[in-house]
Amino acid sequence: MLRTAALSLVALFGLGCGGALVPKLSSNDLQVKDYSPGAARCTVALSHSEPLVTEWPASSKVRLEALLNETIANTDNTAIAVSYSGCELRIVDECRPTAAYDWKKTSVSRDALEIQDADDLYAKLPLGAASLEGTLKRSGRLTVMTTAAGQIKMKRESLDLDAVSKNAACNTATHIIGSVTIGAFKMKAGGHGSASAGVNIGNAGGGASTSREEESLREAGVDAECGGATDEKPHQSCRSPLQLFLIPIPNRTISSTFTTTATLTTKVSSDPPPPKSSTMRTVSYILGGLGIAGLGGGTASYVVSNGTQSHIVNGPYNTTQEILDAQKSMATTRSIGVAGLISGGLMLGIAIPLFIVGGK
Repeated sequence: MLRTAALSLVALFGLGCGGALVPKLSSNDLQVKDYSPGAARCTVALSHSEPLVTEWPASSKVRLEALLNETIANTDNTAIAVSYSGCELRIVDECRPTAAYDWKKTSVSRDALEIQDADDLYAKLPLGAASLEGTLKRSGRLTVMTTAAGQIKMKRESLDLDAVSKNAACNTATHIIGSVTIGAFKMKAGGHGSASAGVNIGNAGGGASTSREEESLREAGVDAECGGATDEKPHQSCRSPLQLFLIPIPNRTISSTFTTTATLTTKVSSDPPPPKSSTMRTVSYILGGLGIAGLGGGTASYVVSNGTQSHIVNGPYNTTQEILDAQKSMATTRSIGVAGLISGGLMLGIAIPLFIVGGK
């Protein structure tokens, strides 16, 4: 009898674990979330409001340069909007709010940016990081040498950011280009020694000894011509966009898009499932009720078995068979009582922790 009661208890717990009381996740509750190293680095790059664009695709740089030339020639008094998300930047052509830019000539300045690992690459050149990662791994070092001749800068008072944020044509834009540093650059891979400010692009090989051959990767503009800029415009051979200074558009959510190795995670939808705590509380109530019922039934059965025992000792059985039947009934009733007490205790032992955890 005890074995039968124990099996019944196991069946009850099996129903609770496999039945409707326990929520299940379907395939629709899962989404692909990117946890790859490149994606994480690109997400960090979202905080950069001053990205270098030396590694931006040539077609995009040509488009930007053409728009900038129109603005400083006063043939186009509109701002340039972009969508910027981590390692991706694109011009949003349909978003062209009214604004004005001016060319500001500066003293020619030169600098060199050294990159020695992937973290540096994604932090300093996020727009070209994916295409340069293999080259960096092979060569061990990348150096970007820049020569700045001036800036094309927006007149901030000419831009109405609130109007931009409400313009439906600008829904996909996240930033407005506030200013652009203009000049020339050259990128090299390999070599040995530290790069420093004051490197002359026209004579990049001088000064430092090398233990690894340097490889010229790409360049734009002519360093020697950057001093030829006038107050009206940059020199035609030194007008490549080097760095953007972005103005965030209010009420924009920046999201990054990647296609990489994926991991499954629980999806947060607009119609979320019931809270976990609510489900646990419900299960605890049911188990608690069953546990109390088990304890009550077990106690009653045990009391009845004691009454049967008293009758066997004191009363009114006259034959051996009657006594044997009474003893068998007593044993059965007592077994049921013990099983009820055990199962009720176990259920309460599970229900109480569930109730406590479900309330947190």
